[in-house]
Amino acid sequence: MKIFPRKPCCAILIIVLLTTAILAQTRKVSSLHQRQKTFEVIWKTIKEKYFDPKFGGVDWNKVRERYEPRVSQTKGDDELFTLLTEMLGELKTSHLEIVPESAISQLKRPPVMVGISLKDIGGQAVIWRLLPNSSASESGLRTGFVIKKIDDTPINEVSDARKRLAGDPGTKLTVEYLNQHDEVKVATLERRLIPSEMLEKQSLGGGAALYSTFRTERLANNIGYIQFSSFVKPLSRRVSQAIETMRDAPGLIIDLRGNGGGDDEVGLAMANMLFAKKTQLMISKTRKGDDLYYHAKPNERAFLGPLVILLDNESGSASEQFAAGLQEVGRATVIGLKTAGEDMDADIKALPVGGFVIYPYGLPRTPKGVVIEGRGVIPDAEVSLTRSDLLQGKDSQLLAAIEFLRKQAAQK
Repeated sequence: MKIFPRKPCCAILIIVLLTTAILAQTRKVSSLHQRQKTFEVIWKTIKEKYFDPKFGGVDWNKVRERYEPRVSQTKGDDELFTLLTEMLGELKTSHLEIVPESAISQLKRPPVMVGISLKDIGGQAVIWRLLPNSSASESGLRTGFVIKKIDDTPINEVSDARKRLAGDPGTKLTVEYLNQHDEVKVATLERRLIPSEMLEKQSLGGGAALYSTFRTERLANNIGYIQFSSFVKPLSRRVSQAIETMRDAPGLIIDLRGNGGGDDEVGLAMANMLFAKKTQLMISKTRKGDDLYYHAKPNERAFLGPLVILLDNESGSASEQFAAGLQEVGRATVIGLKTAGEDMDADIKALPVGGFVIYPYGLPRTPKGVVIEGRGVIPDAEVSLTRSDLLQGKDSQLLAAIEFLRKQAAQK
């Protein structure tokens, strides 16, 4: 979690901080002068505001000497951004990237679904969740099936598949997959708008918005379950209310698998519903030293029963900080896989050529000194998803969480 009143860290959510003017503008090809000015803005921003004044041992002045002359050789923004990305890569830190204007336009598209969620299992794009009332759930697809092609394009990575599943509502696509017998089958799916009751929306202005899916229910043995796809600010109230309704549950599961993080107000809202007394969970070091602190506040309507947080290798940023803080103080048991290890406090700077640069201004750690960046959150119980389990309709990570809480309840 990033410490207030600072700004959120997750790359997509930092776009919240852009003005409507930036969202609406259209820019012609930049001039060489603009590209040179953009280089100067980025280099100086890192020089003055990067969390580590020693730059991890990288001589930032020497970096300028090597890269600045190459700006004049660029023929457009794409080449400039490739060069600048290479330069920023020398610092080997997450939350350090350039976001072009073209990426902002994606936030103006309505959220759609075909109804499948994918995970990389054994190097294959495997279906691990099916959303109800979706074209995928109506097509005969099942968890454990392997996506091989989308619209005749071979799928080599899960990220490729996710890009090709996206599109305009009402459009169709064909999916070639392997069924439970490894037979090649084909399904035609339709992209549909995600029902509003499944979403939380954060409007940005200019027609752009951020979305998160949200789900809460009672599982076997009356165990509470909350799952959402990203930390969008409006979720704070909805998550708090959901946790309050779980006060009578024998246990609670917060599922952050695949959640890349976002606005820390959501994490703060959750933490404030899980403690009976004020508890420090995170400290962040900036150029000024240890000057950012995060505490959970006591709440008389908090859920104080056993808690499991589900994580995997796609859980990042605010998801990691939330889980790491609660894990260290013994408030939550973490089940799943080691997380991405991409956890920094970050801010943005607008660029002369349009778009902006994200840069880390703070390095978070737990009160005991555990830095999540580059390490990740280590689960208390490592549990992997397997295709064989998914083919049987079993989510092994979720089942492990339920069994853990069942045993906790039996010991009372």
